[in-house]
Amino acid sequence: MPRIIDEREVFKTKIFSIKEIDIKFDKNLVTYNLVEKQDSALLVPVTNDHKLILIREYFPTLDKILIALPKGRVENDNPIESANKELQEEAGYKAQELIPLGTLLVSPGNTRHKTHVYLARKLIESKLKGDEQHPIDVIKIPFADFEKCIEKGELQEARMIAALYLAKGYLEKNK
Repeated sequence: MPRIIDEREVFKTKIFSIKEIDIKFDKNLVTYNLVEKQDSALLVPVTNDHKLILIREYFPTLDKILIALPKGRVENDNPIESANKELQEEAGYKAQELIPLGTLLVSPGNTRHKTHVYLARKLIESKLKGDEQHPIDVIKIPFADFEKCIEKGELQEARMIAALYLAKGYLEKNK
């Protein structure tokens, strides 16, 4: 079984670091590079009348405005608390019920980062000031329409698509 025997940070920013890790295999020692990011929480907010709450926000890495789900970094190793805070900052709602749907890994071959996914229910209006440098618009669509939005290319982010299908499965099983 391979094992990590050493790990070094070679570069650091506010949101990620690049590390080298030495892994001992049966006969070889191999050095890998990875990007490490703080874990995140991603929410699928669904209202009592089955509306999906989405946000429209600017993504500087693409220089583009995309439709997304509320999300943010996990603070103080508390994904549930961080999730509800992000929901209030980005969408203006607080969830009285947060249902864990699972944890997603994106590109685990070179990235160390987990995304905790929650279904947000029993929503009440509650706006907190966030750290966004740009305005965020809130959009509501019927939950049942999210697949059409994916097919039309309006929803593109992989974690969001996985989270929506996790929520759909949960909601179908727990009617």
